Amino acid sequence: MTGIELHGVEKSYGKNQPVIENLDLQIGEGGFTILLGPSGCGKSTILRMIAGLEKETAGKIFINGEDMEGVSPGAREIAMVFQNYALYPTMTVKENIEFGLKNIHVPKPEREARIGEAVKMVGLAEYINRKPQHLSGGQRQRVALARAIVKKPRVFLMDEPLSNLDAKLRAQIRTDLIELHRNLGVTFVYVTHDQVEAMSMGTDIVLLENGKVRQQGTPGSIYSAPRNLFTAQFIGSPPMNIIRAENLAPGVRLPNGAASLGFRPENAVVSSDGNADEGRASFRGELVAREILGDHAIYKFKTAHGNIHTKSMSGRVVEYGEWFVGVEGKHLYFFDEHGDAITQSGGKNA
Repeated sequence: MTGIELHGVEKSYGKNQPVIENLDLQIGEGGFTILLGPSGCGKSTILRMIAGLEKETAGKIFINGEDMEGVSPGAREIAMVFQNYALYPTMTVKENIEFGLKNIHVPKPEREARIGEAVKMVGLAEYINRKPQHLSGGQRQRVALARAIVKKPRVFLMDEPLSNLDAKLRAQIRTDLIELHRNLGVTFVYVTHDQVEAMSMGTDIVLLENGKVRQQGTPGSIYSAPRNLFTAQFIGSPPMNIIRAENLAPGVRLPNGAASLGFRPENAVVSSDGNADEGRASFRGELVAREILGDHAIYKFKTAHGNIHTKSMSGRVVEYGEWFVGVEGKHLYFFDEHGDAITQSGGKNA
């Protein structure tokens, strides 16, 4: 059993409209894999090709070692959960869940058992006779999940299923999905542009840009060891601070080949003095905006090197005025002129 594999997959909507080019991708069996990236990067197209809803222009797709060439969506043993729920308004919760099972001629006793198990799993047992118009957005999404669960698929494919929910419901359903994945133990592939969803739910993240994989790895590795500027600035809230070499003070030494340095906002320390020790970068700037968010605060400093954000969990409130932002060398990242990460080294006062 090998999960999902894409070999040399391409997708074009015409000669001059390539969306995916020569994509090689491995999705581990039983994992919770997130396809993450900005709008238009090709993540939903990849999901739809895996589902068989769109035909790849070139390349091969395998699910658990089986070539999907010529295999219809219904025969791929997958279940797809969409953004818009796609529920039948005239049917009850039970009827919506049961509809697909009837189409594939599952006997009634087995249908009843599967439905009972699924509604219990998603917390809808008491709503089984209600129609969609009498359910909240979160409950409707749970009906869509239950409808997928009863199919007992090898793979769950989810295309931004939480985007229509408010923040509180999104947080609740995220937790439900983590628990559901652990209970079912099957492969989840989930599309989103929201890094919070990706970092909180995924066991593996595939970060995409313009149809290409920029980095793939665990949430921890993709955050702490970005391989390029795109990853460094897409992952993190606020994103990594990046300062170009030409914006640093004369005499600041960077590793050979470095065109820019970066550091995470939470690794910066705000102080009233520059403390320009060897191996430490220090930037003088004026605090121009701050967000006090309960358990942490985010600050924006205007400096001669560009804007710098810091993130503090200390509870101390920094007042408006002039400050120094310091970063230890071990927290500095360096990137070459192509935006690729290079060997980390100590910093120097700027």
